[in-house]
Amino acid sequence: MISKALAPGKSFYFLLVFTGLLVLDAFDVKAQVGDPIFSIDFGAGTSKIGPQIDNTDFKTTYNYYPGTPYDGSYTIANSTEGMYTGAWLVTGDHTGNPGGYMMVVGASDIPDEFFNQRIRGLCPNTKYQFSAYLLNLMQADGIKPDITFSVTTSEGTATNPTGPIDNGLGWRQYSITFTTPATGGDVILKMTNNAGGGYGNDIALDDITFSPYGPTLEPVFDNNNTSFTACEGGNKTFTLNAQLAPGYHYTNPAYRWQINDASGWVDLPGATTQLYQAKQPVAAGIYQYRLTSAEAINIGTNQCRVVSAPLTLTVKQPPQAIATATTPVCHGEKLTLFASIGDSYAWTGPGGFTSNQQNPVINPEDVKAGTYQVAITTGECTSTSSVNVTLNPKIDAHASENTSICPGGGATLHATGGTTYLWSPAKGLSDVNSANPFATPDVTTTYTVTVTTNDCNAKDSVTVTIIKDPIADAGTDKQITLGQTTQLDGQASGDNVSYYWTPADYLDNPNKINPIASPLTDITYTLHVTSGAPCLVTKTDQVLVSVYKKVIVPNSFSPNNDGFNDTWNIEALYTFPESITQVFNRYGSVVYSSKGYAKPWDGSTVSGKLAAGTYYYRIDLKNGTVLSGWVEIVL
Repeated sequence: MISKALAPGKSFYFLLVFTGLLVLDAFDVKAQVGDPIFSIDFGAGTSKIGPQIDNTDFKTTYNYYPGTPYDGSYTIANSTEGMYTGAWLVTGDHTGNPGGYMMVVGASDIPDEFFNQRIRGLCPNTKYQFSAYLLNLMQADGIKPDITFSVTTSEGTATNPTGPIDNGLGWRQYSITFTTPATGGDVILKMTNNAGGGYGNDIALDDITFSPYGPTLEPVFDNNNTSFTACEGGNKTFTLNAQLAPGYHYTNPAYRWQINDASGWVDLPGATTQLYQAKQPVAAGIYQYRLTSAEAINIGTNQCRVVSAPLTLTVKQPPQAIATATTPVCHGEKLTLFASIGDSYAWTGPGGFTSNQQNPVINPEDVKAGTYQVAITTGECTSTSSVNVTLNPKIDAHASENTSICPGGGATLHATGGTTYLWSPAKGLSDVNSANPFATPDVTTTYTVTVTTNDCNAKDSVTVTIIKDPIADAGTDKQITLGQTTQLDGQASGDNVSYYWTPADYLDNPNKINPIASPLTDITYTLHVTSGAPCLVTKTDQVLVSVYKKVIVPNSFSPNNDGFNDTWNIEALYTFPESITQVFNRYGSVVYSSKGYAKPWDGSTVSGKLAAGTYYYRIDLKNGTVLSGWVEIVL
């Protein structure tokens, strides 16, 4: 280690001593080991520095120092932080546990023993393995630790050095195997340095184990895997099978299978062959199996056996199966089934229903009453649950027939088919929850009733129509000439109206909305429009039919002021105030024109009296009649 001159030194020496014949095997050979019969991991703690080794079978020529170790001392620590900063690595124990302790050794200037441990009561004629994790503490350069593992008995000593341990290798496991003599005995393990002083040669030591060593056992379940799954309450049997890997084998091997249910490893009764049929444990949990082996003479002693890697059996609790449904379900509605969570589902039910969905939805036409069952599988475990579905009968909702009321009136509505009722809209109703509410809407309204029984419902509706007041329109006034006819333009609107005209005189049918009129004189007709029951409201309107006399046009007059026939006197033309009268000469020029005929024409123009002769006239009465012909002026 780094001391006064920053010159820690020396290598280390591990010595194993047997009483009896010693057989030393190859160093650092990988093989099967059993449970350790001795181990030191130096413990763990929250303090950086741990206590010194307290073991009656442990000896050392080094001093314990509760801090950074000096030459020829050791400490127990969970970190080298702050120890010879810049020269030593900052490290914790080899497992990475922040509180785990390791042995940190500052080598002395001369080779000497710093670790001595007696291991008692080893089995006779049994192979063992000693292993330890070592770490060169130097960041770079310096003397490299060189450790010798030695096994000594009264019959002799065998050694095996690690050789120089390079920087940058990190924690590495080193091991040595040996076989005890036929009498067994105790073992003394020693570590000694192997080099002189100088800069470096400091080392950390951790996790020393001493275990039986033997053939490599390679176990599997009958599915050729190292894990197996079963379900609680099942009765599966499975095969435990272990093969021997090539390499070292016992001369007279014996076998025992063990089980660990988290309370420790125990032998399985009767399980003494490499191939063994086991029955699953009943209770849920994680179980481990392993095969132990030793020379037949030692098979009854745990510290003589090697053990295989464990096989893991997981006995799972079956999934908690819960089935529910939207029941009772109403006629005409979908049914939804629900299952608790699993990996897969298998539903069955009435009418041959099946589904592999977690929450299947059944269409209304396929819904059947009865028991629906689901099998829920998680992993290899299956549980079942069921739910009984009730199908409520169809609700036959009936509302009263459509009805009509007068403005400001009302009507009683009726509904049947359920135990409760709800009408909408609420406006104009005396009680929305009554089967027979009184309705007084101010406009035509359709009311919908929801009829409910056993949480199921159906709907129906009724329309209340407001009978509108009738409207009578007799049309525009008419004008005809005596002897003509005209059709009245009557119009009637409203709900279920009837109509007639008064007086009935000169009408072809007074009960028609558009009768034909042929009066002889001016007459006023009245249209009567009446709304239907129960209101019977009547509205009226009138139209005037004007009857004009027949227009007679003279074909001559003599405007000579003799007091006789001096004007063109057209009888009844004055009764056509909108008429247009025109007179033309033989060249087509207008010599006279007037609207209406309030004053008869005297044969003159703005230029004076016209000459005697024949002239031509055109009279448009503006009622669809046009009169034309000739008139002669006689002087």
